Parts: sequence; structure tokens; C-alpha cells
Amino acid sequence: MSETSSTVTGRVLACYHNEWEIALSGGDIIRCRLRGRHFSRLADGQKPVVPGDLVELGLLRDGSGVIERTLPRETVLSRLLPGRRRPREQIIISNVKQLVTVASLGTPRLNRRLLDRFLVISEAAGLRSIIVFNKTDLVPEKEWRPAAAAYENAGYEVIPTSATDGTNVDRLASVLAGTFSVLAGPSGAGKSSLLNTISPGLGLRVREISRKSGKGKHATTNVTVFRLGGETLVADTPGFRELGFWRIRPSELDYFFPEFREYIARCRFRGCNHSPEPGCAVKEAVETGALNAARYDSYLKLLEELKERA
Repeated sequence: MSETSSTVTGRVLACYHNEWEIALSGGDIIRCRLRGRHFSRLADGQKPVVPGDLVELGLLRDGSGVIERTLPRETVLSRLLPGRRRPREQIIISNVKQLVTVASLGTPRLNRRLLDRFLVISEAAGLRSIIVFNKTDLVPEKEWRPAAAAYENAGYEVIPTSATDGTNVDRLASVLAGTFSVLAGPSGAGKSSLLNTISPGLGLRVREISRKSGKGKHATTNVTVFRLGGETLVADTPGFRELGFWRIRPSELDYFFPEFREYIARCRFRGCNHSPEPGCAVKEAVETGALNAARYDSYLKLLEELKERA
């Protein structure tokens, strides 16, 4: 490699094989490689540098750069790496402040179980969660309003949007303004379309829903961070069909359902898992209608999954 002429700090926007796209503080974007003596690939195949990372890099005389070290991460959004016999972590993005989960109301159909998974990993990562119900132009409000109310009652902000007619796109833009957000959701939910509507200059690829499966195709293939102006950073992600939990214990799952928290302390037995135990305040709240039955059912299924894997 050429000799470095100076050392600066930048943010990782995207990873492409063995190159990383870095935004410098002045606004310039350059491609970088890793300094071999400082980095090696981790044993599990996880890249040592991920989108969102703040890094120190040396600028080379040819205009490229070399990453010298990664600065400590404030937050990490992870999932269980799919398709591996041994459990391994896949870091999706680092240093974000909020997760905006985009759920489709049309095609693909609203998948509340997947939405609940996103909310759990967001709570576990200590992020603020926003829910977007997209494609409101395709479905009457009476069909999706009960689901929206359940999440609103759980304390989440729900924004019904349509990239087609512009419904609430300005509200979503205001939620994104001035912070670092990541948009996630299943393929075809409309993440890239919404970002294109908010910032037409991005020109993100959008693909149609598969007629055969009714599922979305991956328009976005890499996690990519975009600067929308000022301090507004937004990451677009590929559609997730699998979202396994990484290092979430069965005993802590209930805390990641925020509407459960006020009832957990009222349970008769310490360590109650809110399933068959007598004197369970969470279960009683579900029976009286104070807690949403679909959310409780989702909790029980996720709890069973974690127990089987433990």
C-alpha cells in the first residue's frame, strides 16, 4: 500500500467485499481497505468493520484510504446468523439511535410475528422503536387500525404511510430528522420507496412483488447508510425473512415487551414466565383486555423458541 499522508475520522456507509465506503467529516466519500496488521477476519466470518462504525483511517496519496482502527460502538443491532450449525452473531449496523420497522399492509401481508421480533431486538439493543404501517392506499383503515392500536397501547409510535400518494411521508421525515435511524422490514414492504419519496435524489432501486409467491424481492442487497442533510443519517437494509435472536435469554424476554413491565412486578412468583403459573399478573391483564392478546400470544411463541434453543 502507498504511504498515508494524514489520519482522519470517518463513518462507514457500506461494505463491498473487501472494501468499505467511508464518509469523511467534510463530506467527501472514499473507498478504503483494512490495514492488515491491525485487522483480520473474525473466526466466524463476521466482518470486523460494519456500516455505522466510526473509524480512524489514513488517507493515501492516490485518494483512497486504509482503516487503522474502529472506534468503540455505542449501539449494536444484531441477529442470529442464519444457516449456521453453531450460533453466531451477525451485526446488522452499529451506532444507530432508532429502528424504524416498515410493515406492509398490502402485499406482502402484515406479518405481526416478524414485526414483534424487530421490536424485541430493538429493545434489547436500547434503541427507540418506530413502526411504519406502509401501503395504506391499498387497505381500508378499519382492517389495520386494531393492530396499530395494539402497538400504540404498548407505547410505540405508529405512522401509517403510503409512498404512492404521500400519506404521512412528511411525518416520517420529521421522525428521521437530526438523528441516525435504520429502516428494516420484510422485502417488498416499501422501505426504499419511502426513502425515495423523502429524498428523491437517492434513486434507490425498487422491485415489484413476486406474483408467484406474493413476497417481496430484495431491491436492497447491502446495508447502506445515507446522509439526508445535516445530522440526518438513514440506513436502508435488505428485507429480512429470518430474524433469530442473538444472546437474548428466555428470562429477559418479557422485559422487551414494554407494555408488560408494569405487570411483571405484580406476579405472585419471582421469575414468572407468564405462561402456566398461578397468580400471573400479565396473564390476568390479557384476560381482562388490559394487554393485547395477539401480543401475548407472540410473546409465548417467542419464549418457546428461546427455551428450545437454550
